[in-house]
Amino acid sequence: SSWCTAEIVHQLMENGNEWDKILKTKSSVVMLVIIMINQIFAIQKIYAVEKNDVKVAYSEFLSEQNLLWTNRYTTDEGIKFRLEDLNKDGKQELLIYDECGSNATGQLAVYAYINGKVKYMASYPLWKVTFYRNKVGFVYSEIYRDGYEKRYQVYTGKKIKTKFSCQGFYDQSMKKAVESYYDSKENNVSKKTFKNQIRKLKKNGKKLTISEGANNMYLNNKDNWDKYILSKK
Repeated sequence: SSWCTAEIVHQLMENGNEWDKILKTKSSVVMLVIIMINQIFAIQKIYAVEKNDVKVAYSEFLSEQNLLWTNRYTTDEGIKFRLEDLNKDGKQELLIYDECGSNATGQLAVYAYINGKVKYMASYPLWKVTFYRNKVGFVYSEIYRDGYEKRYQVYTGKKIKTKFSCQGFYDQSMKKAVESYYDSKENNVSKKTFKNQIRKLKKNGKKLTISEGANNMYLNNKDNWDKYILSKK
C-alpha cells in the first residue's frame, strides 16, 4: 500500500508539473496577445497623428503664398485643389489646378507629403489627366498640339516615373498618320507589347479624370480646407 501511495503522489506531482507548464504557456500566449494589441494601437495612434500632420501641412501650403510656376502662386485666383490617395498606400496626395498656368486649359500639379514636407512631384498641361488610384499609382496624361503625346506613368510614393509613351501625328485630313510607342528609356516597342503592359498598369484601377476647368476639384479657400481637408470624416 505504501508503494501505491507513493505512485499516486508521483502521478499527482507529474500532473501538477504538466498543469504548471500549461498555465505558463497560456500566460505567455495571453501576454503575447496583449503586447501585440498594444503595438497595433500604438501604430494606429502614430498613423492617426501622421495623417493629421499631412492634412495640416496641406492646408498650410494652400493658405501660404507658395510658388507653383512662373508668377503663379497657391493664393492666386483660379486655384483649385483635391486630395487623393494615388497608390493605395493610405497616404493622400495633393492635387493643385491653376486655370491660368498653361497655354492649354490650365495646369495640374501633384504634391506629396514626404519626410515632414510638402514636395512637388509632377505637373501636366491640362488637356486630360486620369489617375487610376491602384497599387502601382498609374497615371495617364495627354497633350495635343501639332500632334499628340500620351504618357503612362506610375507613382511610387516618392516620385512619378514614366513607364511608356505614345506619340502620333495627323495628316492634312486630321486623321492619324503615324503612331509610335516607347518604353521608359525611349526605345521603340511594338503596339502589342505596349497594349499588354498598359493593361497590366491599369489593373484594379479606380479612375479619376481631371480635364478642362477641373470641375471635380475645389476652389482654394478656407471653407473648402475645413470641409475637404481638415474634416474628421
